[in-house]
Amino acid sequence: MKKSRLLLVILVAMILIVGCATVPKAPLQAQRTSAVILAQKDKVWPLLVSEVGLNYPVQAIDKESGLLTTQFVQLPVGFNNIYMERYVYPPSGFLATWAGLRMNMRIMAIETEPGKTMVTINAHYEAFESNVSKSWMVARSNGSVENQILTSIEQKVR
Repeated sequence: MKKSRLLLVILVAMILIVGCATVPKAPLQAQRTSAVILAQKDKVWPLLVSEVGLNYPVQAIDKESGLLTTQFVQLPVGFNNIYMERYVYPPSGFLATWAGLRMNMRIMAIETEPGKTMVTINAHYEAFESNVSKSWMVARSNGSVENQILTSIEQKVR
């Protein structure tokens, strides 16, 4: 009787241990944050302004230098930033819990040679750690937003 009870306890413990094991996630693939668009800057610039301006609050814009910056915007990442990986590589922290993700962008559009415009998007992300430090922590972009903007402009230029 005691032997069977011991075996049952061991079996239950093994099931719990194995059941709690998780399969490690494949590392997220970084996406592009810059592209050479085969068009003049005069054609690319209005597409860039409309693509960014319709979705993000523009802070500064200067066509001459090719600089466009946005204000910080909160991103919809769900409770405890469950969808943070859509935008960034989640930062790590001791006993960290997350309660928000914000970002802003600095974008440069420079005509490198006639008919070729280099667009570079630098997205700056910060995740709010709400347990220990209670502060915004920098999170590294995975390039998803940047790539979406570049792809949209490339499709509209054709």
